[in-house]
Amino acid sequence: MTYVYAGAETSGLYRLAPGREDWEELTNGLPESPSVCGIAIHPANPEVVFAGTQNGPYRSLDRGDTWERMDYPAIAPPVWTFMFRPGDPSVMYLGTAPGEIYRSVNSGESWRRLDAATMGSNEVSMSFPTRVIALAADPNFPDEIYAALEVAGVIRSSDGGDTWEEITGILAPSEDTLDLHGIQCAAALPHVVFITTRQGPFIGPDRGSEWIPVEFGQFSEITYTRDLKAAPHDPNMLYVSIGAAARSRTGALYRSRDLFKTFERVDRGITADSTMMSVSIDSRAPSNIACAARDGQVFRTADDGATWSSHPLPDKALEVRAIAAG
Repeated sequence: MTYVYAGAETSGLYRLAPGREDWEELTNGLPESPSVCGIAIHPANPEVVFAGTQNGPYRSLDRGDTWERMDYPAIAPPVWTFMFRPGDPSVMYLGTAPGEIYRSVNSGESWRRLDAATMGSNEVSMSFPTRVIALAADPNFPDEIYAALEVAGVIRSSDGGDTWEEITGILAPSEDTLDLHGIQCAAALPHVVFITTRQGPFIGPDRGSEWIPVEFGQFSEITYTRDLKAAPHDPNMLYVSIGAAARSRTGALYRSRDLFKTFERVDRGITADSTMMSVSIDSRAPSNIACAARDGQVFRTADDGATWSSHPLPDKALEVRAIAAG
């Protein structure tokens, strides 16, 4: 049974239960009018769901029926993304805006800021603060952690988050390539990191020591790449959500079956009317995929993209960024 959760920056957290066509708004224990930019489902127990809000991280033990705030500093920044350590989900990381990284070693009960995780020298002044927009760890070497920064490039830790270093390299000084949106590692290629940027995807071999641009334009007329997710069942497969720009009237979902060598469009028979911001794959049933467009459309498939259904969020859900299926 795959549940889908969607979060909006303005405003709300919503759940689509199996067999239902309408969204349930989740409110019990959450802050009023929650801004939810990150959602994570526990990899071993789908009853446990985390939501990142303007008031810090919240956890549900009953698929979202009730929520409690975790032990997180009262003055700490809003949460934008979560990551479970590969092989040990009791260790978690989260990223914020303004950009900071926190770690929990007790399944999210309490969080401590990683002081060494600074945003580096490549921050671009934008209308929003620098965001830790995504986190990833190498499944083969889980102490190797990467943070995608919007808009500031990439930083890396080789010791589980205790120390960090800049690895932005040739992505600087262009704002287009400093504007990261997704970051992932694949089990099939140890010590390699994949990223998505405003300018398109890149591959970073040797732990991001260099950045090789991917010619995504061979496969799509629009090349603004957004979310990036590794398939839970295939070490060679990655999903990429795209649009024409940060704000646009079109979006799509693509998939690579060969680690960014080629891409195919996945969202057949549906039309996104805004940039596709996020994608999620159910780790227990990977034929179940959900993706969300910025202006509130959510699409899901239960047959690996052969057929899709559309589930628009309530009108008040604006700036939709978070999606989780599980």
